[in-house]
Amino acid sequence: MVELEPNQAATDSAATGGNARPQPRHIDFLLVGGGVASAVAAETLRSEGAAGSILILSQEDVPPYHRPPLSKQMLLDAGNERQIFVNPESFYRDKAIDLQLNTRVTSVDPGNHAVTTATGERIGYGRLLIATGATARPLLVPGADLAGVHTLRQKADAEMVRRAAAQARRAVVLGGSFLGMEIAMSLVERGLEVTIIEFGARLLPHLESDDLSAHFRRHVESRGVSVVLNDTAAALRGQDHVQELETTSGRRIPCELVVISIGIVPATEFLRGSGIALEEGRVVVDALLRTSAPDVFAAGDVTTFYDPVFARQRHIEHWDNAVKQGRLAARNMVGRRLPYDEVSYFFCEIGDIGFNMLGWPAEAEERISRGEIETRSFALFYLKGDVPRALFSIGRPVDETRLAEGLIRHRANLRAIKDRLCDPAFPLDHLPTQTALVLQGGGALGAFECGVVKALEEERIFPDIVAGVSIGAFNGAIIASNPRHATPALEAFWADLAVATADLPLGCGEGMAAAWQILTFGVPRFFRPRWMPPFCFRTEFPMHWTSYYDTAPVKELLAKYVDFAALKTSPVRLLLSAVNVTTAELEVFDSYVDDLTPEHVLASGSLPPGFPWTVVDGKAYWDGGIVSNSPLDLLIDRCGPDGKRVFIVDLFSGTSPLPTNMMEVLLRRDEIVYSERIRSDLHHRETISAYRRLIDHILTHCDPAEIARIKHLPAYIQLMGDGAATNITRFMRQGQDREPASLDYDFSYKAIRSHQTEGYAVARKVIHGGSTGPISRDTSPPS
Repeated sequence: MVELEPNQAATDSAATGGNARPQPRHIDFLLVGGGVASAVAAETLRSEGAAGSILILSQEDVPPYHRPPLSKQMLLDAGNERQIFVNPESFYRDKAIDLQLNTRVTSVDPGNHAVTTATGERIGYGRLLIATGATARPLLVPGADLAGVHTLRQKADAEMVRRAAAQARRAVVLGGSFLGMEIAMSLVERGLEVTIIEFGARLLPHLESDDLSAHFRRHVESRGVSVVLNDTAAALRGQDHVQELETTSGRRIPCELVVISIGIVPATEFLRGSGIALEEGRVVVDALLRTSAPDVFAAGDVTTFYDPVFARQRHIEHWDNAVKQGRLAARNMVGRRLPYDEVSYFFCEIGDIGFNMLGWPAEAEERISRGEIETRSFALFYLKGDVPRALFSIGRPVDETRLAEGLIRHRANLRAIKDRLCDPAFPLDHLPTQTALVLQGGGALGAFECGVVKALEEERIFPDIVAGVSIGAFNGAIIASNPRHATPALEAFWADLAVATADLPLGCGEGMAAAWQILTFGVPRFFRPRWMPPFCFRTEFPMHWTSYYDTAPVKELLAKYVDFAALKTSPVRLLLSAVNVTTAELEVFDSYVDDLTPEHVLASGSLPPGFPWTVVDGKAYWDGGIVSNSPLDLLIDRCGPDGKRVFIVDLFSGTSPLPTNMMEVLLRRDEIVYSERIRSDLHHRETISAYRRLIDHILTHCDPAEIARIKHLPAYIQLMGDGAATNITRFMRQGQDREPASLDYDFSYKAIRSHQTEGYAVARKVIHGGSTGPISRDTSPPS
């Protein structure tokens, strides 16, 4: 811990006249809350290169731990205690992550970037993460304060329930949802007589399935549990210790132990008056997990967030969600700007039955069963409009669950194969969930991409995602703004860019003349030279120039063909990359996250020294192709590696004969620098496969029941499950032998038309029997 020495504190007090509070110590990354979200966030901050101070403030007296075992292993055996901690204490010391336990934050002052604790200590922060989770909802009836009445939310609660169970014979669990059912079965395993009381008409109501609820009722009753539905507690009776529970219907149930599991309350009382936006007590965050206050993020049970997968505001009280949001919040705290678009997992164990629920089943219109639940190899697909929205799974192959996650996340339409989902042997791995188009930078060569898009649209192949850099960003913005009919807008855009040049006789250097004309006079609708009016009349001397041309004209042209306000709701997601001139970091602009403007697109194409940097939100950016002209990487980073049909347009040749003159040397240099280099993941996949085989081998030495439990864990599914393969099709511009170095800035009518024609021809050849084989097409009606 970083503390003021006593003499330093006295000096500070004297300096302020002895009355004002001493200056708070400053923490670069302050994490409020001692749960898994904070622990994962702290670890991620270090792995992302955060070099500043990190401090976790926790109300509890132990380091961060996993909560799911509390209702299971921890109720059965105190010896499992060491296994629940997220990391050993040495981990935090080794990573220079400070833990301050037994510390309750009482207020947050976003204006002064400081928090105050219950002891009156003020702590300043650079970035703040709120991950305080939730507390158990109390039971407000007479007798609720009797001994023997417990909730189960923290490690200390589990210890008290375990000790109480050792002295009890009969127990009541109030609440028949996931947690209540787990607690009930753990108490049964300890030998108690257990009654579950559920306010609603069925157990496990969040499964949104009468059949599943009935199945689990039969299961717990077969283990001796009594189930009471449509009822709840009216009073608890006893002298000093609970002896009986009375329900609203008049039942009297003898018991020595009552565990209340009727919901949770977000732990946000300390935020009242902070100005941080709350909704029903939860912290409101945006897609980047930012709160309404600057430099303040939130993650886990405490949040309400916009879920782009389901296009609605949600809150999720699951361990898996806390882990994912903690990790993402940390990345965004160091400037990654990644949206939260995950599919939530919920893992539950009711006695010896473990299952997973993925997604959000509440809005399902149709349910399709796969396998038999009695054999414990069963899945239930929840669909809305032929699109999977959730999956319930028991004992199904890990790969199947991972594939279903991708189908939910990317809203795959299963109409064509819906009648085969009920067949447990029908594989899901050949269903492409998204079509992506990857567009390189290359100046005037971008007209080739225009021809490719024309051929794709004629074959009814439409992208769900476009990842572009430089001129590919320009084309990509037009495609996203004109979904499923981008060709007319692209062709008109390139016609507006085209420059009329001298029509010289064959062999008289027409290409070179066009190049010199464009270098001298620019492209009227794209860029203007600084040595031409009005620039030449300004007092700025060439020695102070930071570029040779001004790109203001193209912003007006972009606004003509791109409806920037509509990009966030376009069915085509647009990803652009640009380099922060100050930090040298490659940053991504995402239409599903950012309010894109012409400046965002131009920033991706601001190639120095020809073009000036473009300022976006106070930051200067250059062309993303300086760092990587391969936007495939940003596509995978943002949208995942699995189950995609990817079309890549290659503008620069990978192979070429040796140059014979200086101009050819310059051209070949650009070809090498900007050629598309797909990251080969063959070795990476081989390594992953080797680890998977090793883990499978290790599991063969475990108890079969334990193996089944492990294989249902979300972490196991997400790490061991293999998603659908990604298929890549490349459209490669061949060009001509000994092409001039002016190729990328030859915006003459003739050059642009030639590139468009070649792109169209190449794409049609590949689509109709190129080396990639037949390509599937979208047969749905136009939107």
